[in-house]
Amino acid sequence: MGRKAKPLQEQVELLRRRGMQVDDPERAREILLEIGWYRMSFYWFPFETRYPDMGASHHQFHPGVTFHDALLLYAFDFNLRHMLMKPLERIETAFRTFLIYQVSTRYPDSPAWFADRNVVSAAQAKSFERVIYTPLRRQNADIQLHHKRFPRDKFAPAWKTLEFMTLGTMCNLYAALNSSNLRLDVARHFGVHQESVFSNYLDVIRGLRNICAHGNVLYSYRPPIMRRGPALGGTQVPAQNLRGALSVVEHFLKIISSRLLDEFRRDLQGLLDEFGVSGPTRHVLARVAGFKACAVKK
Repeated sequence: MGRKAKPLQEQVELLRRRGMQVDDPERAREILLEIGWYRMSFYWFPFETRYPDMGASHHQFHPGVTFHDALLLYAFDFNLRHMLMKPLERIETAFRTFLIYQVSTRYPDSPAWFADRNVVSAAQAKSFERVIYTPLRRQNADIQLHHKRFPRDKFAPAWKTLEFMTLGTMCNLYAALNSSNLRLDVARHFGVHQESVFSNYLDVIRGLRNICAHGNVLYSYRPPIMRRGPALGGTQVPAQNLRGALSVVEHFLKIISSRLLDEFRRDLQGLLDEFGVSGPTRHVLARVAGFKACAVKK
C-alpha cells in the first residue's frame, strides 16, 4: 500500500491487482475496516509468491488464492489463541504452585526465599527487591494488607508474593535457584529429567503465553530451538514450528491432567476441521505451522 492511507475500495482493488481473488468485495471491505490492512497482511503474506522473503518488493499472490483463504487463516489463528489460554494458564499455575511449594518447604526458615541470597543468586535477590517487590508493595492491596498486619516483615512470604508474578518472573526465579538439585527436582516433577530441556520447554510455554496474551500472530510462531525430550517421547527433536511448540503444551497437560490433554487435542482438531477447509489454507497450515494432517471438512 505504500506510505499513504488508501480508501477501502482502493485496498480491495490493490489486492485484485496483485492476483488475489475477491469474490465478495463488500464483505472484504467490511473485514478490512474491522481488522485492518496491516493485521490482515500477516495472514495473506504466506499466500504470496515471495513468502517468506520479507525483503522482496513484489507482492503477487499464487494463482487461485482468495481473500477467503486469508480470512480462514486469520480465524484459525484468532480462535487458537483464545483456546490456548486455558491450558497455558493451567500450566503456568501448576508450575508456579509447585515451585513455591518445593522451594518453601526446602527452606522453611526463609519464607521470602525469592530475596534470599542463600537460595537464589545475589543478582536475582537484589533485582527482585528493587525492580519487582518495591512497586508491588506500592500497588498491591493484598501485599499492603500483609505489611499492615506484620509491620516488621520486610517481605510477604513467597506463597503470597509470587501469586502476583508473571510467568516470566517465575521462570527467572527458577533459573536463579542456587541449588541445581532443586532445579532438577522441579523439572522431574513435570516429567523432564534434564534441567536444560525443562528450561527450554518453559521458554516455549512463555513464548506461546505472550503471543496469546497480546493478540500477536500465532500460526507462524518459531520457538526457541527445541531440544530432544519427553514432548515427543524422547525419540526425536520437536519441529521448530507451532505444531512442535504445541507438543510441549501436550507434554505438560499429560502430567497435569489427562482430561485437559484430551480436551485440548479435541479442540485443536476441531479448529483444523473448521478452518482448514480450503486447499491454500491447508497448505499454509501444513507448510508454515506444521499441521501435516489438516482434515478437510466434509
